[in-house]
Amino acid sequence: MPIIDAPAIPANLPQQSAIVVDIRDADSAELAARKHDAHVRWWLELGDQLLLVGDRGQVRKAAPDRDVLGEIVDFRSENLRLHALGCVRETATPGRLIARSGRWELRELSEAELSTAPDSLHDGHSDEWREIEPNSTITWRYRPEGAVAAADPTIQTLVDSVDTGRWFADLSTLAGWDRSSYGSQLAFSRAWIETRFNALGLSVSAPTFTMPGSGGGQISVNNVIGRWTGTEYPDQWIIVGGHYDSRNASLSSTINAPGAEDNASGCAGVIELARVLVAFEPERSILFMCYAGEEQGLYGSKAHVQSLQASGDLAKVQAVVTMDMIGYSADSHLDAVFESYSTWNAYLNQFATAAATYVPELHVTLSTNPFGSDHMPYLQAGKRTLLAIESDYDSYPFYHDSADTPIHVGPNAQAMGGAILKTSIAVVADLAGIHDRIFANGFEPSAP
Repeated sequence: MPIIDAPAIPANLPQQSAIVVDIRDADSAELAARKHDAHVRWWLELGDQLLLVGDRGQVRKAAPDRDVLGEIVDFRSENLRLHALGCVRETATPGRLIARSGRWELRELSEAELSTAPDSLHDGHSDEWREIEPNSTITWRYRPEGAVAAADPTIQTLVDSVDTGRWFADLSTLAGWDRSSYGSQLAFSRAWIETRFNALGLSVSAPTFTMPGSGGGQISVNNVIGRWTGTEYPDQWIIVGGHYDSRNASLSSTINAPGAEDNASGCAGVIELARVLVAFEPERSILFMCYAGEEQGLYGSKAHVQSLQASGDLAKVQAVVTMDMIGYSADSHLDAVFESYSTWNAYLNQFATAAATYVPELHVTLSTNPFGSDHMPYLQAGKRTLLAIESDYDSYPFYHDSADTPIHVGPNAQAMGGAILKTSIAVVADLAGIHDRIFANGFEPSAP
């Protein structure tokens, strides 16, 4: 979403206060009315929450009491920072929590916290801490206006072909290995992924790249690529990716790193999408990618982008989908975040529309403040790229933990993972061009 009328944050005023408003059920007109109420100086939208700033005693008039989640009196707006959830697990995050949405939380820091903070926190120029601009949208809940589009029968066929039990079985298999990029068992999981891609008739490779070792020096690890060559447009490429390495609380540990949610879930998702898509012989080429070295600094995806640049193939890449942590949901209310740069708003909306059409039980939050996963190297290279991630990952009790095992991903895993996979396959099928191939191969569409 674009920033609207973004003046500098006003100098701190003693009478300044703010309210946090619940906007889950607000339509677009109600949301606009809240933002532009006469009692509001400026606002920030964070998914289901809206921060409204104004004069003390006056700003509360901008929303009915039933929608006000809390009031912050005499806060220092220039001390507000956005904090990325999941970058680093901190025992005590600086500042007081004001609001949160998707992969970000808004915190107000004290003068002491700012004065002793590292430069990255103080000036807001990092993935983990960022400054804010007033009248801006950090994340937003997708609110379809009017009737949802009717399902395309050909796309519906692929959506219905997603097998969540099969996906979870693959997740469980991958979680049987300690997949630290520093350890020997990563090679076993790599070989298993290669076997799965080979069985689908894909052209399989495992390009080597180097990354820093845990004890200094460089180590060699491998990405895994299963390549489908398009039947009509082989030089137009779609990339579907997720990292297959894992970690626990100790980044250098090579044992007790099952990584079921992070990220056997996304890697198994890449395999499941490959199973469904290649059966329908897509017109465009698809690279099904499983990356190593993500936990240590996105080394696998960086290496792939560098190889595309070196070979001159980067221009062939039409779109990228990355899945990272797609299986956990704290309850039966399914929520996911899709994030990219604002340049690719239409791409974000394509996923949101697909969810509304094919997976209406999935509640979608969109973000143009991306960070911290394998989508970033492609975005930074100027490619149309998106990350899919479930919204409850930061509350997952076993995130980066030796107990991140299949049983702990929880009872809602197949529903949550299936919702993201079905949304993703609806978009990728459209991008890759499976139209009309279904009927040529003797398939019949499902009822709309």
